[in-house]
Order: sequence, then structure tokens, then C-alpha cells
Amino acid sequence: MGEFRTTEGEGLPEDSQQRKSRFWRNFWKILSIVAVVGVVGYLIPVTRYATARGYVTTMDYAEVRSPVTGIVSKILVHSGDMVEEGQVLVELNSAEEEATLSETRARVSKLRTEMERRQAEMSIDLERRSVELSEQKRAHGDNLRVAELEKANAESRLDLTKELVEKGLKSQRELEDIRLQKELSDVRLESLQKKDFAIYETLLARDKEKYASEMHALEEELAALEEAVRRAEARIELRKVRAPIAGQVVRYEFVVGELLQPNYVIYEIFGGATQVLKLRVDERYATRIGTGQKYRARLASYNGSIQRIYFHGEVSYLRNVIQNDGESSYRMAYCTFDAGDYPIQPGTTAEARIYYAKSSFWSFLLNLEP
Repeated sequence: MGEFRTTEGEGLPEDSQQRKSRFWRNFWKILSIVAVVGVVGYLIPVTRYATARGYVTTMDYAEVRSPVTGIVSKILVHSGDMVEEGQVLVELNSAEEEATLSETRARVSKLRTEMERRQAEMSIDLERRSVELSEQKRAHGDNLRVAELEKANAESRLDLTKELVEKGLKSQRELEDIRLQKELSDVRLESLQKKDFAIYETLLARDKEKYASEMHALEEELAALEEAVRRAEARIELRKVRAPIAGQVVRYEFVVGELLQPNYVIYEIFGGATQVLKLRVDERYATRIGTGQKYRARLASYNGSIQRIYFHGEVSYLRNVIQNDGESSYRMAYCTFDAGDYPIQPGTTAEARIYYAKSSFWSFLLNLEP
């Protein structure tokens, strides 16, 4: 090997053995640092959370929508008003339904009058004919008894006249006259005995059935019209938007003359004293959020304060559907809420973090699922 000489006192250059030794020392140092950092990153816990937006509401809460599509004619309740369950909030235009109802009611009234008139006519006619038939039967009975008496009288006179003719006290002509009277009485009695009132009774019974059938048809027509009245009344009732619960209302923006549809929320009603926090959880977190998970929220009412004010609670209920609002998809979470000493009005908006798991720093950094 050659000799190295220096003129400025610097150290001699490393030989290959020294360079190799320095490489491995640096390698193990870096590896140790990486291992320490890896272990520390694995041991450092990071809480995973989903961001959510929502608002404070009450346990008794309802969104009010129009049951049918219609144009607003009257707005009876405004934001801040207290309402009772079933109270009318909005009336939709129902001119067409009311016209139909008025026309149908007029037809019902007309038909009822016609039925009363027809019922009276039928009753009078049947009663008159029944009385006439009874009178005819009574007169027939009287005539029959008279004919029987006349026949008996004619027979008695004929026998007496025969005896008198035999004795020469009556002429043969008188005998023939009495015999003729007797035959006439026989014919009259036989005619009266053959007279049958069954046909009159059959006709009367048939007419009674005919009248009953006619009245039944009118009753069915009346029932159909009354059902049409109920349907028209129901359609008018559907155009009255009523409060499903009692409480304080918040009215959305709509005006008289505006077309409302069933998918539009027009009121929110907050009832009861217990408050809850209603949060929209983005669909990507939908499967990670569950009941019992904790949250921390800030309310818009206190965002401007110097001291950060947080409200805490947990998820108590999750709707099992994914809802859409424009381009965003979300799942609705209902959370417990304790306002403490702060006056929180229903409808106050909130931003929250729902904590759903813990993972290592590296899992969080690499966005790996815990």
C-alpha cells in the first residue's frame, strides 16, 4: 500500500473496513429510529370521529307536510305560535271540491224530497186500495147473505104456490113467475159464491212489492249520493293541514297562492320539554355510527363566544334509511342533549363530532379502518 501524507493536518481518509463499519452503524441507527417511531405511532391512540350537522329539537317533534298537492288559500299559524293537536295550520284552495260537495248535497236533498213524496203517494195508494178491497169484501158478504135469504124466500114461496095451485087458489102463471124468481136467485147466489178476491189481493201484493223495489232503488241511489258527499267532505278535509302534535311551530317560507306538494316541509312543531339533537351523518359514515356512541357538539348560538362551549351526549336512535337532499346522502341520528344552564331554543343549528372508534396514529394517518 502507498503512504498518505498531509500538509494541513487533516485526518487520513477511511479505508474500506472503516467505511463499511460506519455504514452499518448508520443503518442500525436509522432502523432503530424507524422502529421506535413505528412503535410509538402504533401505541399513540387516535380517536376516530364522523362530522355531522344538525339542530336541536324536542322529543315530541313533527315535520308538517301538505297531504295533497294544492294552492295555499289561508295561512292560519306563524312561527312562534303555540298550537294544539289537530288545529288547522293551513288551508288549501278547495273551490272545486266545495262546488262538487254543494251540488251533491243538493242532489241528496232533492232525492230525499222525491222519496218522501213517492213514499206518501205509495202509502196513500196502497191504503186506498186496501180499504176498497176490504169494503168490496164486506159488501160482497152482505150481498151473499141477501142472496141466500132471497133464495130461501123464493124456495118457500115456490113450495107454497105449488100447494095453492094444486088447490086451485093460484094460477099456473103465478107459479111460473115464482119459479123464475127462484131460478134468478139461484143464479145470483151462485155468481156471488163464485166471485174470488184472490186476484185483487195478488195485484195488491204485487204492487206492494213493486213499490218496495222502487223505494229500495231510491234508497240505494240515496246511499250512493251520501257516500259521494262523504268523499267530497273528506277531500275538503284533506285540504286542511292540521297539527299532528301540540307544541310551538316554526314556519318555513311559503305564501298564499303558492303551490304546495306533499314532499315539501312547511312547518316544524316542537312539543314537550325534553330536548334532543338531530344530526345528519354523511352516508360514508352510515355503517360506522351506532347507538350509544358519544358526541361533542358546538351550537351556532355560542360560536362567537371567546370560551369554546361544547355540549355532550350520545346517539340514542338511528333511522334505518338513507335519505337524500339534493346531491348529499345522509342517515339521521337522534342524540340525547343536555342544555345545562344555557337557554337553547328548538331549531338551533349544531356542528358535531360523533366518536365511533379508536385506532393507532398510523392507522389514522393512512386512513385504515380500525
